[in-house]
Amino acid sequence: MSQLPAPERRVLSLQTTLGSDPVELKCSTLYYPVSCAKDGLTLVFTHGLAGHKEQYDPTIARLLSHAQTCATIRDIWVLDLPNHGQTALLNRSVFDARKAAGKAMCTTKDISLYLQAFLSTPLLKSSTVVGIAHSGSCTLWIFALTSIPPSLTPFALIMVEPTLMFPSLTPTDPRSIHGAANVRGSLTKRDRWTDREALTKWLVGGKGVWRKWDKRVLSSYLRYGFEEVNESELGAGKRKSYVTPTLRKDEESPLYACLSHTVEPESLGRACRAVEEAGRGVHVVWADFEEFISKVAKKDILDAAEHRVVSQRTIKGAGHLIPQEKPDELGEALGEILNEITNGSGNTKAKM
Repeated sequence: MSQLPAPERRVLSLQTTLGSDPVELKCSTLYYPVSCAKDGLTLVFTHGLAGHKEQYDPTIARLLSHAQTCATIRDIWVLDLPNHGQTALLNRSVFDARKAAGKAMCTTKDISLYLQAFLSTPLLKSSTVVGIAHSGSCTLWIFALTSIPPSLTPFALIMVEPTLMFPSLTPTDPRSIHGAANVRGSLTKRDRWTDREALTKWLVGGKGVWRKWDKRVLSSYLRYGFEEVNESELGAGKRKSYVTPTLRKDEESPLYACLSHTVEPESLGRACRAVEEAGRGVHVVWADFEEFISKVAKKDILDAAEHRVVSQRTIKGAGHLIPQEKPDELGEALGEILNEITNGSGNTKAKM
């Protein structure tokens, strides 16, 4: 097997808006130059809320372990959301200035414009883009697809456990329940540790979701999802430091609100039609355990998509956080989907 391509770390400057204010936001990316195939696919990965771009490293490694799949891919871009991961450090002054001025927090609509700005970059000119999104970032692609010109519409879109919601959503729907719990929980959760060792013990020693994560993903989360902050001088040249998430919890909380992921059913239908007309349509990967997306929710999403979803797959043994829990299985599923996209086949419903 040939050696896998090493990702390049690239920082882009994107002209976008926050609210109605024009701003320049940095975008820290991982770029994989996979092959020299001019007609190959360009994959664009976006992570879920409270995630970071490096969480996809094991999934991409598995995806690229197959020579046949590599031959279909020209390159891969993996993005941080603007206030997540290492990108949050680059944009901290922008978001802190907005808070000081009493302006609104960054919304999912704002992040969709940030994504649109990335898709508009000359680096993607003439690229055959396949979007790959997990959880809340699926909403960003659907929002973007309602306003981008046909020239920027991706050739295909793969949504992993999309948390799409509609105005008719009931308070008893798991998406409503989990969304409301996350809004409250993110504000009250612990967000300071003395050092990374204490953080690691807290994450792996408790009963939280991190116990189910792949060790490689958990390791990258500890490295890229947190930062060390120095407090004011304590005298005698000493500083007190602590470790905290790069995504501040007052910025995280509003992103979980149901309204942040609510789209009109007609908008989802139009988005799916647009991707279908641009190339190979929309594909969905579901979790085996219905932690967030119930059978009823799946039906609602598929109905709103006008049953234009080309293929569906279920990752056996996975909960909602598929990239974190089953990265290898996700890589295999993505490889199969990309081969279908390349060969023009579809309409499958498989369990991995």
